[in-house]
Amino acid sequence: MEKEKELRIASVLITIDKNSSEVADVNKVLSDFSSVILARQGLSLPNRDFNIITLIFEAEVNTINSFAGKIGRIPKVCIKVLMTKK
Repeated sequence: MEKEKELRIASVLITIDKNSSEVADVNKVLSDFSSVILARQGLSLPNRDFNIITLIFEAEVNTINSFAGKIGRIPKVCIKVLMTKK
């Protein structure tokens, strides 16, 4: 009997340097994981050197970690993830 996969809710904060050429790379990863993203909000801060993307995920821990790893390897991009315990 196959064990049911445990889904978690995660809140994700991504910051991207303004005028960064890596924005296309971030959007590609977001597109690849679109099936597990429940909500997405982008915020451009006029007086700051970065933009913010916030996401809400519902996925397995491995999927969330895979996403975070791919985003975290993109230069000039930072990511923080907060996951529910169960």
